[in-house]
Amino acid sequence: MYQLFKRPKNDYTGVFFNQYKVTTMEANGNSKYYITDDPSQVDFKRSQDDFNRPWWNRKRTPLEIVLVLICLVCIAVTTILIVIETTRENSQSNHLIQTQTEAGICLTEECVKASARLLRGMRQDINPCDDFFEYACGSWNKINVIPEDRSGYNTFAKLRDDLQVILKDLLEQPISNDEPKATQKAKHLYRSCVNESMIDERGLEPVKIFLEELGGWPVTYPKNKLWDETKFNFIDLLVKLKLYNNKIFVDQWVSADDKNSNVNIIQLDQPELGMPSRDYYLRGIGDEDVQIYEKFAVDVAMMFGASEPQARRDMREMVELEIELANITTPQDQRRDGEEIYNRMTVKELQGKIPGFDWLGYLRLIFQKVNITIEETEEIVVYAPEYLGNMVKIVKNANNRLLANYMIWRIMMNRVTNLPLKFRNIRNEYYKKIYGSDTERSRWRDCISYVNDNMGNAVGRLFVKDHFDAGAKEVALNMIHDIRAAFYDLLEEVTWLDQKTRTVAIEKADAMAEKIGYAPFILNNTALDKTYDAVNFSSDTYFENVLDNIRSIAWSNSKKLREAVDKTEWSTTPVVVNAFYSSTKNQIMFPAGILQPPFYSKGYPRSLNYGGIGMVIGHEITHGFDDRGRQFDKSGNLKQWWDDEVIAKFKDQAMCIIEQYGNYTMPEVAINLNGVQTQGENIADNGGLKEAYRAYEKWENNQAREPDRLPGMSQLSNKQLFFLNFAQVWCGTMRPEAIINRIRTTLHSPGKFRVIGTLQNMPEFAEVFNCSADSYMNPVKKCRIW
Repeated sequence: MYQLFKRPKNDYTGVFFNQYKVTTMEANGNSKYYITDDPSQVDFKRSQDDFNRPWWNRKRTPLEIVLVLICLVCIAVTTILIVIETTRENSQSNHLIQTQTEAGICLTEECVKASARLLRGMRQDINPCDDFFEYACGSWNKINVIPEDRSGYNTFAKLRDDLQVILKDLLEQPISNDEPKATQKAKHLYRSCVNESMIDERGLEPVKIFLEELGGWPVTYPKNKLWDETKFNFIDLLVKLKLYNNKIFVDQWVSADDKNSNVNIIQLDQPELGMPSRDYYLRGIGDEDVQIYEKFAVDVAMMFGASEPQARRDMREMVELEIELANITTPQDQRRDGEEIYNRMTVKELQGKIPGFDWLGYLRLIFQKVNITIEETEEIVVYAPEYLGNMVKIVKNANNRLLANYMIWRIMMNRVTNLPLKFRNIRNEYYKKIYGSDTERSRWRDCISYVNDNMGNAVGRLFVKDHFDAGAKEVALNMIHDIRAAFYDLLEEVTWLDQKTRTVAIEKADAMAEKIGYAPFILNNTALDKTYDAVNFSSDTYFENVLDNIRSIAWSNSKKLREAVDKTEWSTTPVVVNAFYSSTKNQIMFPAGILQPPFYSKGYPRSLNYGGIGMVIGHEITHGFDDRGRQFDKSGNLKQWWDDEVIAKFKDQAMCIIEQYGNYTMPEVAINLNGVQTQGENIADNGGLKEAYRAYEKWENNQAREPDRLPGMSQLSNKQLFFLNFAQVWCGTMRPEAIINRIRTTLHSPGKFRVIGTLQNMPEFAEVFNCSADSYMNPVKKCRIW
């Protein structure tokens, strides 16, 4: 469900009544509401005199008199019931939710809010067996219109928006000398980002200094000041850009060795491209998407002083070069076999295999910045040797001006967001074509995202102090225990798995470490400050702040080469609406940001928590056993711990998932999903939901009576609420451009099919909703791996 498993680089993959809300006002001015099935609402027309009279002196109709008497009786009865309930000793202390009636309906504030949320999102005129996504999310998707500055909007985005409002308040608080230096730096960085008047006033001055440091951008040089081609050195510029964390021509980083996950090692791979994925380039220079990308580059170059004819010539050559690079990269759906793409060798061996590029000189220049010496005997892992060989040939055939233009464009493209508004306006046309968003996002939201992405632990320190329920960790740990046990039960049921592999799989699941909420060190001022020792920010120099931050990130990564892998280290920061699994650490992570409604609330019925965060937990556990995770053992090492026969049976089962999801079509764009590319996430979705349901079912079966239902939704059982909350996690809509982008680039299926695909494979769902065998949500053929 999540940005979970980016190998190889980032190790981390019946008939229902309509409901109505009635609002009342308490004496203290607070609003209070309840849910009713009664659709009647009377609009009395009174004379103006009647409205001008005091309420106690207005003329009353007989109907009004009767209604008033009924109301008084109801108030008296309700008051008596409240008093009785308040003094009644709760004998069911094992319930997660304290209820307020004998009728089996939970009327706590959390339950009322949850009921209102679920009802607002549903379309109860839809038969859940016909289309459960539309049943669960039909109203949500109509009410929550995609904002103009977004390419889509979903439950995750809504929660992120809510959290950003909290972070805005925290980062705008006055800077105090008594707070950690780390949080002071975060506030300075945020202030510099939202200080648009200063950014506009400084204009291009800071970026021109930066360009001169890089040797200049040839396209921007006027005729009377020619760019000096003789001073250009490809390796030198490549290293300079790498020190600013840019992945151009080659991607290089340091992380745990897949086959010896306690040791860090240099790794090389094919790079990212300017557009979101290689697929955008494959139709050539005449494609509309490529042309709008080219126009973006031309417009930016002209803003830096290039003449239009020169900008058009140079940027056309640059895009043609990038099309060549795209064509020699390997599609992601062909890079899922870890053993196949893993190539460990020495630098000397790499030089022998791919001559024409000074690999030793390149690596030495990078690591000398952190006082590490690289020799020919240094071992490295190369994931894309074929690409690197072809890249060297392309570079040798390109002239220096072309190479420099492309390399500088790539870093300037990423820096547009740090420049004055006129540059960001140029980018919007490109974003609209590729992602579908119409306008620039609110500056403060962009700045919150940037600071949280880059100083997440400092921001997390501010957040968890007052906005995170410390009890959530214990609840999550208990749920992990229950869901892991459910996974063990499922392993016993799987017929294609032999006993030897089953035993080892249980050992791996049992060894899986969990991280919940936030890293404890962020509460320690000294430890937190040390994390950000290398950066210093000013509230007036945003562009320099960004460069300082980027250099620090690149420096920190290179420095890890001679350090042991710390498998207790957190791989995410607190205020992130996501969850993660690390294959080399065999670790699952649930940051504070996702331990919020609708995923989790301490006041929710267990059915909602298991359908929300419980499904997430199961998803992450299952990632350890998807098509990629299964390749790593319990210690996090890439190793074949399954027999060939078992692997073949797994692939047969996985092919069912691949074909199922590959046959789903997004009607807005008439494009099928990529079943191969999304298989890992789909396997995790299917296994995770089944595990969460089994764990919840086991808990419910152990209760003395049925758990309380939600108000206004008593017609839905708790098992039905489990599936409803699961589905509403995936409510959302996307613009057509964003749908195309998602299908081309991501490992995740669109939300609609994350709901439909998993539920079509679950007999338990069909049983709970009494779906007939010929219904859409209960197909005869069902896929199951775990």
